[in-house]
Amino acid sequence: MDLAMVILTALTVIVSVIALCVSYNAAQKGSSLAAAANELTKAANEMQMGQVEMQIREMILNARSRYEDKSIQIQGHEDDDIYAKAVESALEGVLNAYDEACAKYLDGKVDRERFKKLYHDEIRQLVTDEVTQEKYREPQTKFHATNKVYTEWNNLER
Repeated sequence: MDLAMVILTALTVIVSVIALCVSYNAAQKGSSLAAAANELTKAANEMQMGQVEMQIREMILNARSRYEDKSIQIQGHEDDDIYAKAVESALEGVLNAYDEACAKYLDGKVDRERFKKLYHDEIRQLVTDEVTQEKYREPQTKFHATNKVYTEWNNLER
């Protein structure tokens, strides 16, 4: 029986070593697959950010184009209330487009550095321009995201 016990113990040790090797190999493969999945997720997120950034740019360009068209149409009709309201509505569309863009920035849906490089001057001009600055006055403003981004970028006390 001593020989049988030794053989049984040896077999148990061998099976345990094999199981350990298989487990180690599986853990290595799992780790490798997880790293690959993380890279794919990162690439997908970057692609999604790029798409959001393109949508933002298109939304802003369309709103600006509409505003420019309405501004041209009002020439010669400055006293006509309907034309003035159309221009005001188009301007509101531009401000809404920038506010939507700033909301995406605050939500982390765009590359923050690139967004700041692209829109820093435009947002500063909107908030400080004589024509639009009244629309950004707190507390009555409805463009909170734009104000928050403007303050974040231009607050000298930070």
